[in-house]
Amino acid sequence: MAIDEYLTKYYEKTKVPVFRVYGWTPAAISIGKYQDALNDINIEKCTEDDMTIVRRMTGGGAILHDEELTYSLVCSEDDIGCKNLSVKECFEKLNLFIINMYKEFGLKAVYAKDYSKKMKFGEPVPFCFSCNEEYDILIRGRKIGGNAQSRKKDIIFQHGSIPLENGREKVAKYFTKKINFENYTTLREALKRKVDADEAADKLESAFKKLMKVKLKEEKLNDREKEAVDRFVIEKYSSDEWNIKGENNNGHRA
Repeated sequence: MAIDEYLTKYYEKTKVPVFRVYGWTPAAISIGKYQDALNDINIEKCTEDDMTIVRRMTGGGAILHDEELTYSLVCSEDDIGCKNLSVKECFEKLNLFIINMYKEFGLKAVYAKDYSKKMKFGEPVPFCFSCNEEYDILIRGRKIGGNAQSRKKDIIFQHGSIPLENGREKVAKYFTKKINFENYTTLREALKRKVDADEAADKLESAFKKLMKVKLKEEKLNDREKEAVDRFVIEKYSSDEWNIKGENNNGHRA
């Protein structure tokens, strides 16, 4: 999460868009920027199992990052042709690369708004995959993954989850409230075979390049950038004040 926040600062200075694909080791739970961790997450069990809880810079419900692929993107509205579009219209255009990735797997993926007029949207829930938004992606009527945005002027930061396995036992263990497991699916369930992270990453990057009509140049963080990320970790993402209470160093709610 510290790297994702650093990338937004990097873009502010350089205006260079960045597309990041990564995994979580060890597994962790990310919670939404405004989420009540004490109410939604079983802190005691997470502590017993050394399950890290980290607060994201985006809103929404919590996600268990285990056997899944995560992507993040920082860019401007102009970079992706979203100037003068609403946030929802931007989601619709941007999330097409994820729909196209599922299509490369041979799956029929659609936006929730196009699946059924009876579907309810925007219901707040502790676990991200238990509810639907208009531009969530569905396969056979079940949500797969989740995506969230944070904006600053015309800068867009978006990240999302591509679930490979279900991990439902862990989800049930670490959340305090009942989870609607029937609302979502995973790549393994949808394809009826195991999918590893490398295969999913290749298809995700391919779909992104085709939709955006870009080439990707792979780069690693240099030593100076790693130091900047470490500062975010020390000052924010390793702090219970932020991760559990959602407060900055001055004690103010984020």
